Amino acid sequence: MTPDRPRDDGPRTRLHLVDGAPAWRARHGDALVRSVPAACPATATLLLSGEFDAETVFCLREALDVVRTPRIERVLLDLAGVGFGDSALVHELADTRSRPERHILIGPLTGQVARLLDLTGTRRALDIALDDAA
Repeated sequence: MTPDRPRDDGPRTRLHLVDGAPAWRARHGDALVRSVPAACPATATLLLSGEFDAETVFCLREALDVVRTPRIERVLLDLAGVGFGDSALVHELADTRSRPERHILIGPLTGQVARLLDLTGTRRALDIALDDAA
């Protein structure tokens, strides 16, 4: 038995501009990934917010595909705004390990996301540099 896949009813994400910067929003749900300027030109920073599951994680995948350019050496993924994530989010985060860029999770993490990463062992497998300041 295979997991349910989102039905193919056209584009799964929409590209927006938020404060002049690109942002990817899932067609369904409230998942949003915003690209924000970084101090270092070799760094890309993505701010995630909302709920990430099989129906919405595509906006993260598309954002990662866009920011991965030859000049980018590291990608910061700010998960502080993620209220919910499931195995689709874990899979997408784990997939970053196979990429040439270094991916670093920053936060602070919400309780649900921290528990998800702990239960799946993902926290130990990824680079995490959390900002614990609220």
